[in-house]
Amino acid sequence: MSRFYKRRISYLPTFFSISFVLFLGGLLGYFILNANAMKRNIKENIELSLYFNDNVSEADILKTRDKLQTEPYVKKAEYISKEDGVKIWPLGAEGVKLLGFNPIPNSIDVHFNSGFVVFDSLKILKTALEKNPGIREVQFDENVVENIDKYVQTAGIILISLALMMGIVSIALINSAIRMNMYSRRFLIKSMQLVGATKNFIRRPIISTGIITGLCSAVFAAILLSTFIYFIKQKFNFLFMIDNYLEIGSLLVGMLILGVLITGLSSYFAINKYLKLKLDDLF
Repeated sequence: MSRFYKRRISYLPTFFSISFVLFLGGLLGYFILNANAMKRNIKENIELSLYFNDNVSEADILKTRDKLQTEPYVKKAEYISKEDGVKIWPLGAEGVKLLGFNPIPNSIDVHFNSGFVVFDSLKILKTALEKNPGIREVQFDENVVENIDKYVQTAGIILISLALMMGIVSIALINSAIRMNMYSRRFLIKSMQLVGATKNFIRRPIISTGIITGLCSAVFAAILLSTFIYFIKQKFNFLFMIDNYLEIGSLLVGMLILGVLITGLSSYFAINKYLKLKLDDLF
């Protein structure tokens, strides 16, 4: 029984090392997914506003709104009457009283699917809409739209670079942890080989144990990451916008696959090293 527990305890440092590395890798992956969700959210909140001349009837404005809503790139088109416009105008009813008339035109605010929110696309659409004689003006925040892709692209390059670095470091650390575990068992491996055990016979239980350790570590890391995501969203929900559980599930499954794959391969190469060594080289 003591041997059983000693053997299991010897894997604990490897278990926690792999869990920690996979947790950090999963956390970075979650930030990348969240950055994409934030990008979609920002783009879908970009408004293109159509302001109509006062002589255009409400029925004609609603026809324009309905036509826009049929376009595949439009997420939502909302009609805002002169009266509703006053309610959101900073000066409000007091401004109307002061001027003696309502200066707010009837308008339509258009929101787009994130894939359409590109400066050139919105500029072309704006030019086309301005040709409508009933439309006084078409506006959207050109500076924000023009710069959002630049900022997102820069952030994406940084996150992808960090992910690549993290991947390389993760593989190196996990491989190192497994090699150290193999090093502590090198005499046992060589003893089994000297008494006639075949290489496959020696490899099989060690690789299986490595895979199980990787799977358990990945499950533990996935539980830690899920708990972290839950609590961080409770505190900073406005910063963490990803609600696509399929993407989060794919991330967790990816952690499981990565944990099993890295530990399995590392165990295979580590044990092969000691199987090839001569007895004198073990010291």
